[in-house]
Amino acid sequence: MKLYLLLIFPAIVLSRELITCYSIYFLFLPVAESCVTYRYEGSKLLIRSWVKTVVVGRIVKRVNSWGEAEIIGFKPLTFELFQREGDFKRDHRYVFDERGVLYRIVKYGREGRKVEEGFLSSSIILVDPFTASFMVYTDTPNFVKSTIPLFYDAKVQHIDYRTVGEEKVEIFGKIYDTWKVVLIPRIETRGVLKPKGRWILWVDKRTLIPVRLKIGFTVGSVHVYLKKVKGDERLLPDLKRARIY
Repeated sequence: MKLYLLLIFPAIVLSRELITCYSIYFLFLPVAESCVTYRYEGSKLLIRSWVKTVVVGRIVKRVNSWGEAEIIGFKPLTFELFQREGDFKRDHRYVFDERGVLYRIVKYGREGRKVEEGFLSSSIILVDPFTASFMVYTDTPNFVKSTIPLFYDAKVQHIDYRTVGEEKVEIFGKIYDTWKVVLIPRIETRGVLKPKGRWILWVDKRTLIPVRLKIGFTVGSVHVYLKKVKGDERLLPDLKRARIY
C-alpha cells in the first residue's frame, strides 16, 4: 500500500515545507514583520521571503519587499528581489550557472525607469543573499571564520561569519538552546536597509532556525524575534544530515 501511494503521489511524498515568521523591533516598538518559506521538492529548494513595516515603522519609512531563490545543492539557480523602501524601488533578477551570473536590475527614480543588465563571469561559485543566509544557518556550529562570496547589486560582495558560543535565549516565553553566530556583511548597496557593523544570530540547535537576530543598518539596529513556526521543523537538519546542502 505504501509503495502504491509513493507511485501515485510522488510529489506529495517528496514535498516538504517550513514557514518561519518574525516580529521586528526598534527599541521596544514593533516596526516590521517578516516571513520566510523553505519548500523542498525533489532535489530543489525554494526559499521565499517578504518583509513589511507595520504601525510605527510605516510612519518612519514604508517598506514592503519580497523575493525568492531556487537552489540545488549550494548552487543557486535563480534569484528575484523586489525592493520597495519608500521612494526607493528596485527589481533584481539573477540567473546563475557554472560560468557566472546573468543579471538584470530595474531601477525606478524621478528620472523614470533605468535598466542595468549584463553577465559577470566568475571562476568561483557565487550565491544570492537568500542562499547565503541558508548556508550560514545549516553550517552551525562553525567556530572557524568562513567567508561566503555573494553576488548582489551587480557586484561580488562578501559575508564573514563564525560561531562564537552557545546560549539559551527566551523568546515570547519559550526557551531555546542556541548557537550564537557573529556575521559581518561586507555589502555595498543603496536603499534604506544598508547593512552595517556586526550582526548577531541565535540559531536553534534542534531546528537550525534563527530564533533571534540583532541586525545593524546605517539608519540604526533592529531586533528580530521568531514569532511563529509552521510545517516541517526537521527540514533544515535533515538536509544538513543528508549532506544535500
